[in-house]
Amino acid sequence: MASSTTVATVSVVEQLDQAPDVLTWLNTVLSPSGTDTSTQSESSASTNLDALLTATSIAVQSTSSTLENTIDEIARTAPRLVYDLHFTRDGALALRNTLAQTIPKSHDDTTAAHVQFGATSKVLERLQYLDTLKTRMEAARDVLREAESWGALEAEVTNLLAEKSYARAASRLSASAKLMPAARAVAGPAGAVQEPRRALLTSLANQLEAAVSPDLVRAITAGDVESCKFLYNIFVDIERESEFRNYYYGTRRTPVVETWSRAVVEGESTPAGATEPGEPQKLGAFYPSFLSLFLSALDRERLIIPNIFPDPEPTLATLIYSTLSILTPSPSQRFAALFHGNGGASALKDIVKLFQATEEFARGAERILEKLRESGLPVVSATSLSGESRLSKRRSMRMSMSWRSTSSISGSGKQTSSTGGAEGMDWDQYLFQPFLDFQVDFGILERRLLDEVLGPPAVSLQGSVDGDRAARAMRERAVDVFSVAEESIERCMTFTHGYASAGLVRAIDGYVCAFVDAWTSYVSDLGHVNAASSTGSYHGADDGEFADLDYTPQDWTHIQRTLHLLAAGRAVKERLGVFETRLRGALNQVAVAFRSAVNGLYTPGVTKGEGMLLALSTLNSVDLRDLLSQIEQSRSPSSPILTTCYSALTSFARANHRTLQQVLLSPLFVHLAAYPSLSFWSSARAYDPLPGLAGVNIPTFSLSPSEAIQRVGDGLLNLPRLFEVYAEDDALGFEIGALTGEDSGDDPTAAQMQQTQSPEAVTAAWLSSLGRTTLVHLTRNVLPQIRVLTTAGSAQLAADLAYLSTIIRALGVEEGDLERWRIYAAMDDEEGRAALTSEDADDPLRLVAKMRGWTM
Repeated sequence: MASSTTVATVSVVEQLDQAPDVLTWLNTVLSPSGTDTSTQSESSASTNLDALLTATSIAVQSTSSTLENTIDEIARTAPRLVYDLHFTRDGALALRNTLAQTIPKSHDDTTAAHVQFGATSKVLERLQYLDTLKTRMEAARDVLREAESWGALEAEVTNLLAEKSYARAASRLSASAKLMPAARAVAGPAGAVQEPRRALLTSLANQLEAAVSPDLVRAITAGDVESCKFLYNIFVDIERESEFRNYYYGTRRTPVVETWSRAVVEGESTPAGATEPGEPQKLGAFYPSFLSLFLSALDRERLIIPNIFPDPEPTLATLIYSTLSILTPSPSQRFAALFHGNGGASALKDIVKLFQATEEFARGAERILEKLRESGLPVVSATSLSGESRLSKRRSMRMSMSWRSTSSISGSGKQTSSTGGAEGMDWDQYLFQPFLDFQVDFGILERRLLDEVLGPPAVSLQGSVDGDRAARAMRERAVDVFSVAEESIERCMTFTHGYASAGLVRAIDGYVCAFVDAWTSYVSDLGHVNAASSTGSYHGADDGEFADLDYTPQDWTHIQRTLHLLAAGRAVKERLGVFETRLRGALNQVAVAFRSAVNGLYTPGVTKGEGMLLALSTLNSVDLRDLLSQIEQSRSPSSPILTTCYSALTSFARANHRTLQQVLLSPLFVHLAAYPSLSFWSSARAYDPLPGLAGVNIPTFSLSPSEAIQRVGDGLLNLPRLFEVYAEDDALGFEIGALTGEDSGDDPTAAQMQQTQSPEAVTAAWLSSLGRTTLVHLTRNVLPQIRVLTTAGSAQLAADLAYLSTIIRALGVEEGDLERWRIYAAMDDEEGRAALTSEDADDPLRLVAKMRGWTM
């Protein structure tokens, strides 16, 4: 061995002072003197180390004693130091003045001062030397103790694990971990030393975790709070709190997860591994019972978690989150299966019920979490927990055994990092996330549901229907339509808290419009049937009052049915107004909620997370804001919401108006059907011999109206008498603006003003409309069909039109084209040709000119 085994105290101090650092000095002293290191035994190395420790300890004690004596001397003289400094300053000033007056200097005094200064400097240098020596000696002692500790760590922890002294082993590992630098990578020799130690710590921590895992699972399963708390402290000591939480969450959620995965739901295949599958049950019955089981489990956890974890509220929230995130199949898949199975569009009702059950669960879970908040225990925020988890990242990058055991416990390959962080606090958003897609598509799903519940809007009545049977069917159908529409409002407010209001309005508006359009098509089809059946002969009615009118019993049936349908349309419009008032009230409540929302963000629902999902979804759109603004700005019903419905009702009224006009004017149009083909239009003779009266010439043409025109005129004059009977019927006043051409559009106020007109005004509007229709039919469809007009025929045509023009004016209709036809027919050839060459020639003139032969 080298002389290092007999090192004295002074030698140790000198060597430490000369060495660059402590590690170099240790390697120099402990290295063998010879080159053959294979002959050195472990006992000699231990002897050298003991000798060096002894010498080092003696040197430390000697140095400490000397340093203490020096410090005592300084402490005794320190109180007079200030006084001495002031005294020295005053003396120095006096000495300077004295020396300034003394020319020669004393050589002896100067020498003494230098000697005293040199002695003081040596004392200070010695003091600095001793302090440096002490610091390095302490550093060397710490290094040696650390080396000794790490050398015995593995054996000590292994023995403690064999003795099942898990707490002591965890404490030992915790103490060793504190000696590790916080930085992950250390360059140089220190880094090469730290990495093996870090690997050793990880290996020993894995052994400790593997040893306590069975006991931990048993304790968590049995609900042994004391054992769980004891084991929790062990995991905290080895900086594996997240692994303990994974064990805890995986074990405690097992019954809930197994209940979900083993359930046999209608429309799904039998779960894998189910030995005795039960009877399939509907999801609407299973899901609420599952949530009730889950809530009961959370209520039990409320009493256990505060005794184990320092942050009970985030821990319980994370337990909820981890349980929901690991369910297989996911709730979204099971909810979507409702629409793909036999449920069809009516599955929306089931989804709403499931949503209500989910809200009830969220309400109960929130109450449990609130109890934990109000229990007085310190609550660790998600931010602090995130920071804590970052501090615990000093463990090695390896797969913890708790991750693997969690997979086997839960029966799923999913892994969740459960540290009680921000994800766990968003448990409510994860709970309601499966419903979000259905909420976004609520308008489409609701329309499909309306179509499915009420069936296709096509009218099932066929052919001619007597009395008010068709109108009664329309009224009854309208009751069903608006009853289901009211359920749609409630469903929208329950399921989306008003966020899907725009989709709701579109769905209801579209379906009610389809319902009215179906009846409009029915009325139009009946109008075509009536037109086809109106070619028969006409005779007076059985009723003596109208016996002189050329209407068949079928015509009277059509008139009654049309009036009943108009009355039914009026009733539908009134019911639509009542329904729209209710809809406006519901939307107004939503608008008020949006306006009064904090920071302009309306977050309804049981929890804030539920509302945030809706607020951040596409439901919170410009269309919704525009609708709510319209509701707030129009307090009165002057601005309708269901605009398409009002337009459809106007179209329905017009179809009935056309049908009624067609029936009322059908006898008149029959008389006009043969009017263009009368023989006297082409006759050139002014007189024809009357058979039986030889030599007596009676004029064939006269200025009196022809028989056909007289019948048409009589029919028009009889219309006021007919309307006197139906004047008190409100049905005639329904959408009277559509009849007169003053369309109210979708303005309910204007429509209401039209419907409140007096019976006289309604009768006048109908007579005017009938007269105008007759005029248009005559000038556009009848008169242009006359092929040839002689001078005598033109005179007869002018007389007919003059007679008819008088009646038309009496009905309140301007003659228009009828008057022009009369004027052109009364012209002679010269006047006609002159008018034809002018720039004011119109279509009637060209037609008359063609008939009269004024053009080549």
